[in-house]
Amino acid sequence: MAENQNSEARTLRAHREELSRNPAAYTADLGRVRETAVHHLKRSGFLRVTLSRCAPLVDRFVEAVFDTQDRRPFFHIDNALPYCWNSPKDWDKNYIRYEWGHLHSRNQNEGAHHVENLCLQSARCNQHIQTSMDIGEVVVWLEGSRVADRVRAVLDRRQRLFNGDGWRELLDELSRFR
Repeated sequence: MAENQNSEARTLRAHREELSRNPAAYTADLGRVRETAVHHLKRSGFLRVTLSRCAPLVDRFVEAVFDTQDRRPFFHIDNALPYCWNSPKDWDKNYIRYEWGHLHSRNQNEGAHHVENLCLQSARCNQHIQTSMDIGEVVVWLEGSRVADRVRAVLDRRQRLFNGDGWRELLDELSRFR
């Protein structure tokens, strides 16, 4: 993963400018994301999932979720400077360092650890847009905004994914690792 060579990107504006100049800003972290996905798959009941046992399944899971998001952070909307960014400790990176978000908040829902509840968010979006709310609350809060429109579009694509044969096949294959 390419780290930003400019160690002076310590302001939010500089960080956002660095992100906007990097054509791989939204995909550079996918290698690490697949490693972090294992933890979340285990929390979702696939206790025997490891990268050494089932890397292709983990990759399919990550790619499927990321594809429903147009290969961008969950709350991404197009703009000259990104509205999705990292936490201040990662402003030296010229790519999004993803966090797994829970659309139905872990703070409000006991059953939040489910594969169909996971999405990929930037730290800013996970901590400052969703802020432990359920995704339906976020849409109401942001009603009429481009972000609310984006959320609805991604949720529609996710529903099509989850209703599809490919997703059912992936879950069937993952179920061997319960």
